Parts: sequence; structure tokens; C-alpha cells
Amino acid sequence: MRAAVRRVLDVLPKLGLRYRCPFCHLSFRRLEPRGRDLPVYAELGVVGGGLREAECPWCRSTDRERLLYLFLRRRTDVFRRPRRVLHVAPEARLRRALARCQTAYETTDLAVPGVDFHASLDALPRPDASYDLVLCSHVLEHVPDDRAAMRELRRVLSPGGFACLPAPIATRAERTDEEAPGLPLVPEERCRRFGDPTHRRLYAEGDYLERLRQAGFAVEAASALELLGAQTVERYGLNAAEKVFLCRPAPPEPQAG
Repeated sequence: MRAAVRRVLDVLPKLGLRYRCPFCHLSFRRLEPRGRDLPVYAELGVVGGGLREAECPWCRSTDRERLLYLFLRRRTDVFRRPRRVLHVAPEARLRRALARCQTAYETTDLAVPGVDFHASLDALPRPDASYDLVLCSHVLEHVPDDRAAMRELRRVLSPGGFACLPAPIATRAERTDEEAPGLPLVPEERCRRFGDPTHRRLYAEGDYLERLRQAGFAVEAASALELLGAQTVERYGLNAAEKVFLCRPAPPEPQAG
């Protein structure tokens, strides 16, 4: 009880009209800081990370989680039509929202407790075309073999399905910077180069798109501003430049002759 009272007293001064959270439906005059303040974010123009005012003071949703939720609700029929869903490293608020409306909803993570099954992303224990929707937000930068993981996500996606695969993007980088296979960097070096001690790479957008296409996806990339408009971006405290990478199974290439 005391902890609950302290939390309410902490949040009350932050209430206001500027920002609204689509999960807890409260409005605030400011959001809480989130992320790391490291030089690489400014030097390489990284979108999708860094220190920013991004977290809901009450339910702790982040700007990335709110973007994915609002995109799914406003630009897809996911919350109106039952689908087979795989949610990788599930965000808590988005997980609850999807679980309420999806009868075939599964979660996975490598080792975090409380998911439906534990698995490495490059070896999912599910048959081909098991899911109509795959959500995997800001995960691939952590995976040792991201190309294998992308191929695996494509394998378990149904022919008419789609995947949302956001990742941090270095907008000023011409190519992806990553650690060498089998030679992991120390956490301090990962922070310096990639912005996080658990990241194994920092993607350049062109390279990220090419890797997804090589894995068998047709990719559409659009920013929060393009998808939802300036008013929604401001109202819900989103990063206008953060992109949703919408991936569908690429059509088969025509046979020669």
C-alpha cells in the first residue's frame, strides 16, 4: 500500500495535457527520460535509441512500444481479425493488448522467464508458415547471426502474413558496423560503437533493408511521421523519425525459360 501511494504521489505532478499514453489512457505534461546518453548516437544520427523523453510515467510504455501499438491499431486489422501471432521479446503493454484479442498468440525469448517458449531466434521450434504476424522490435541487433535469424523469421511467416522488425538505425552510416563472428567485443567497446553493451551491431539503413531482402522479405520502411502524422506523433510522444520496417514474404522470382 505504501509503495502504491508513493507511486501515485510521484506521478501526480507529471500529469498534464501535452502527452497521452494509449495504454493507460493518462495524460502528462512530460515523459520520463529513457536510454543512454552516448556520443555514438549524436555522431551517427542513430534513430531508435539514445537518451530521450520517452517513457510513460505511469505504465512505463516507451515511444517504440507506443509506435508499434498505434501502427497496428490504425494501419492494420490485427485488433479486429484473429491471427496467429508470434511476439519476440514481448513488450509488456503491447503483449497484454494483443493477448486480449488474439486466440493464437505466442511469446518467445532466449532466456527471459514468463514467455510461452524459450528459443534462439535462428532456430525457432515451429513448423514453416506457423504465424500470420511476427513482431520483433529492437531484437536483431542483439543476435549473433542476424541473417540466420531473419531467414528463420521468414520461414515461420505464412505466405499472406507480415512481420514488423524495427531496429536502431545509424542514419549517417554508409554501412553496418558489427563485431566479427566468433569474436565478441567487451561491453565497453559495444557501448562505444553500437550504443549498448548487449548490441552486436549498429545498422545502416540500406544494409538493414538489403539483409531483410536477402532473407526473403519484401520490405516497406516508413517513419512514424509518415505513418501516423504530426499530430499523433506529438500527442503520443513518438519519435517522428523512428521507422516501422514492414516485411512480407517476397514473391518467388520468375523461372528462366
